[in-house]
Amino acid sequence: MKEIDTLQERLPAGVTFVTEEEGISEYSLANGMKTLLVENRVAPVVTVMVLYKVGSRNEAVGYTGSTHLLEHMMFKGTPTFNKEQNTQIAATLQKIGADFNATTWYDRTNYFETVPSDQIELAIKLEADRMRNSFIADSDRQSEMTVVRNELERGQNEPSEVLDEAVYAAAFREHPYHHPTIGWRADVEGVPTERLKEFFDTFYHPNNATAIIVGDFERESALELINNYFGAHPASEKSIPEVYTDEPPQQGERRLVIRRAGELALVQIAFHTPGVLGQMNTLSNAELALRAANPPALNDIYPLIVLSAAMSNGVTSRLYQALVEKELAVSVDTNCDQHRDPGLFNVYAMVSPGVEAQEVETVILSELQRVAEEGLTTAEVEKAKRQILAAEAFGRDGTFNIAVQMSEAEAVADWRFYKDYSSNISKVTGKDVQRVAQAYFDEDNRTVGRFIPKQATASNGNGGSQPNQSEARALFPRGVKFYDEPDIENRGAAGEVTDASLMTEKGGATTPQELEQQGISARGSKSSDAAEANTPQSVGQTSFAKRIIRHQLENGATLLMLENRATPTVSLRGSLRAGSFFEPRDKPGLAQITAEMLSRGSLSRSKLDIAGELESVGADIDFSTDPFAVNIAARSLTQDLPLVLSTLAEELREPAFPADELEKLKQQIIASIQEQQANTRYRGYERLSELLFDEANPYYVPPGDSLINSINSITVEDVKNFHAARYGGRSLILTIVGDVDAAAVREQFAKIFDSFKGTESIDVNVTDPLPQTTARREVVLLKDKANVDVLIGSAAPLRRSSEDYYAA
Repeated sequence: MKEIDTLQERLPAGVTFVTEEEGISEYSLANGMKTLLVENRVAPVVTVMVLYKVGSRNEAVGYTGSTHLLEHMMFKGTPTFNKEQNTQIAATLQKIGADFNATTWYDRTNYFETVPSDQIELAIKLEADRMRNSFIADSDRQSEMTVVRNELERGQNEPSEVLDEAVYAAAFREHPYHHPTIGWRADVEGVPTERLKEFFDTFYHPNNATAIIVGDFERESALELINNYFGAHPASEKSIPEVYTDEPPQQGERRLVIRRAGELALVQIAFHTPGVLGQMNTLSNAELALRAANPPALNDIYPLIVLSAAMSNGVTSRLYQALVEKELAVSVDTNCDQHRDPGLFNVYAMVSPGVEAQEVETVILSELQRVAEEGLTTAEVEKAKRQILAAEAFGRDGTFNIAVQMSEAEAVADWRFYKDYSSNISKVTGKDVQRVAQAYFDEDNRTVGRFIPKQATASNGNGGSQPNQSEARALFPRGVKFYDEPDIENRGAAGEVTDASLMTEKGGATTPQELEQQGISARGSKSSDAAEANTPQSVGQTSFAKRIIRHQLENGATLLMLENRATPTVSLRGSLRAGSFFEPRDKPGLAQITAEMLSRGSLSRSKLDIAGELESVGADIDFSTDPFAVNIAARSLTQDLPLVLSTLAEELREPAFPADELEKLKQQIIASIQEQQANTRYRGYERLSELLFDEANPYYVPPGDSLINSINSITVEDVKNFHAARYGGRSLILTIVGDVDAAAVREQFAKIFDSFKGTESIDVNVTDPLPQTTARREVVLLKDKANVDVLIGSAAPLRRSSEDYYAA
């Protein structure tokens, strides 16, 4: 008690110490604003995040999407930060190298920036200022409405998003989870500015917000700043409105079908599940706080999360084995909502070409019923728990990641949900998992949605009528070439360009590298998901270059290490020169297939053996390709790094390339290529690349049909020959960051890669873009697309060696 009294005495007037647990300190301001501090001095940066407990659950018909629209408008300025004074919010943050943004979801909105430690005052000042002083001007609403509408339309271009939106709308008939976070189109377009101001004045107050500060800062100084800036705002005059609508129990299965242009069918099955505190009803703020402080002994949300992992996490998961391994589905995934109010347990599947959606649905329901009747094995439960716990550890790496997870916990319960998450997952038993499967996987509790491509009849196909061009041509009356299959023999026609009305969306992906980052390979395939860096490089005094440990073997293989003991985790990135540039010109896709075959079995172990061992400890190794390299991404808990390194060496050096796995992979890649043919941005870049590059250029994207033909023609011998020619130590670079024992890793690296033979020496001589003598404009027509992607390209024969490369 004396310690608390002493601590309170050191606090600024108006700041009250509440509690401190496991490095998280909670304080309260006099105006009711909660403050959470986590000191983390791994890097000289700090993340400032402000969470508002308002999201789409607080909206209703007529003003759906208001939270998201306000998120955009709160970047438009205040009397202090504005365009007239050249102090715009974005420009101000960019000047100090901040990484900043805001996001909206069902239960919350958060605004955040990661800044150099000495800029913490600016971040706090800015967030406090826009809390109550944002302009919310009608001119800004009009401009931002078109931006948000474009975002909405981009979502409508994606069949999976359209289906998910429809399933939630059908499953929730009364509760506001019925409508999407981005809102219904008519509301986005029509909501009056005065209604947005009213919404802003209702919810954006300190007593409905939490300030979360994570990173390199001094506690007393941070509290002083928070109190000075946020404490200046009074609490709201009126109480924050409550959401009191419950979704009544479903009384029978609900079904829906969406038919529109597309390539592959989709199936989504959803079951109603509890909120994160185990409740099946909507709680008031007071009830939520009481339940969060005294959580129930039995909370079904944790067994449901474990069940989700067991069903779809990894190659050895039940649904992967039942659907993807048997070539019934291209992909399958599950997710258990972790919302404030009761949500859904979802199963998503993309149906393989030639397979009926009904067959996939039947298999999914059969597997779910099998869990309800038989339960999971002890090994399955333990593996799923380890995967979740490892992912949780990875998610606590970095100031931004910690702030995000605390923010999500605060939005749905409070920060203790974050603190206790791992321990509660660890307590889950097989009996718990079977019990929740029996309780929630009931026919009367489910909603089933299907997306059926219009051109399909009894099964997925590639036939169907071509788009009507008359309306589109009316938009471009001056001789624009329309590029639509099957009439592609006249691709060379050029149209006169007389205006500058076409622009690429700022920040949009138009290059192969940017498409890769969005999961679209320039060679027509899905690239592996890679971890994103969420904080900027440190601008403090610490020199990371001096801390990097470098070790090179005689064969050229290079190891780079950086010790970071903030969490018991390790991240690994690597590359070697075996990208699509090095594949034969008549074998596009060979580099990608070779890379993806690495994890499908070695000379001594099968794909399932390798995947099972990695998945049992929550580790993963992924391979992807770009024009010049095979990229390696791996992560593990510290204790499992030796396993990951030895497995990586086994996959790189001793792949078996089994023929049956090659055929499965080829069909999966072909299905992915077919799905990309409905992606407006990909199709636009595919055509643009044909105009800018010849087939020998690494940035050339082959047309879908020719790429599919090439994939079909690739043999085991082709893969073996490419691997023998291109894989070896000469170009291997491996970077390891985290809680590592540098000496032990260096010793293992030398042992497993010292005899990795060299590769052929091939100079990278990239051809120049095709010469352009006239401007041209072309249109690729796709049916049933709400959004248009505009891509602009020009010949620019720059190379990295060019003096003006970086300036360009």
